[in-house]
Amino acid sequence: MTSFEDFPMIEVKKMNETEVRLFALLFNLLREPKGISFQKFRNIMPRFYKNEDRESDRKKLYRDLNQLKSLGFNIKVAQFGYQSEDYFPYYLEKESIDRTLKFTKEELEYLSQVLFATDPTMEGFSLSQKLFSHHLDLIPKFAKQPKEESEMEEIPDTSNTEKILQAIKDKRALTIQYGFDSNERIIEPYRLVRKNTTDFYLLAYDRGKKSLRRFILPKITVKKESKEEFQSNLKITNQDLNFHPLLLAKHPELEIPFQIHPDYEDRWKLFLEGAQFEKLGDEYRVKTTNQNALFQFFVLSPEALVSTSDRWKETFQSYTKHWENLYQFV
Repeated sequence: MTSFEDFPMIEVKKMNETEVRLFALLFNLLREPKGISFQKFRNIMPRFYKNEDRESDRKKLYRDLNQLKSLGFNIKVAQFGYQSEDYFPYYLEKESIDRTLKFTKEELEYLSQVLFATDPTMEGFSLSQKLFSHHLDLIPKFAKQPKEESEMEEIPDTSNTEKILQAIKDKRALTIQYGFDSNERIIEPYRLVRKNTTDFYLLAYDRGKKSLRRFILPKITVKKESKEEFQSNLKITNQDLNFHPLLLAKHPELEIPFQIHPDYEDRWKLFLEGAQFEKLGDEYRVKTTNQNALFQFFVLSPEALVSTSDRWKETFQSYTKHWENLYQFV
């Protein structure tokens, strides 16, 4: 059975209600450069500003906007008389692009002579790139980017990758050290797998653990190349190549129903890509052997959840309560 112990989970800190509200408020202001009126805020953010007492909502919005101002966001409102914010927008005023230093051509020519009077340093070259960003013709032709001593000496070590690729081709075992573990492991490398766009993993049979494992490529140090052929004769399946956390074997398979808010369905489908699920009407039925992997999605997007089973809802609430209690002591 495939084990995934080499993949530590990244825990996510839950935002409190105020942080979620302020973040949503700022996001909407950034998204609407022309501004948003008080009435429109009530329509687009009903979760936070849809109290029956309109004045209570108004005061709440004032407090939230003032808190964003205290964090450095320059929020303005068009002034057209009492309660004008009902119809005229709040907007986020951007810094003026004119608040930059202006150089004349003569000044830049003088600076170029000073900066490149001798061989330029790394700091001098970096400064020149900023100063002459729109006047590259004023940089002396002989000026070339200097190289740091350490950069000149540093040659990427590709020997481990080359040895692994050769072992895959020849079907020969390798003795490796993995990460900070000083113990040596004998593995039979089957395939190099890429997750996302830059993360490479080695799918290999670990003789000591007697199972197929995934190893993060940069953490592998090849200690010995063996002439031994593979002792295992495994057939790699699509499940072995699937990195979706919902497929980690943490418990017996469960089928959990979810109804998702339409605004979050695209994000939800992207999250489920590679997992086992089917959609029947408005309901998604997700099969998983690691239900905890679902928590991260709903911690980040709690408004996405319309309904689910009472049992899973209790499990999720227990999880969030547990982390809330833990962070009270941090």
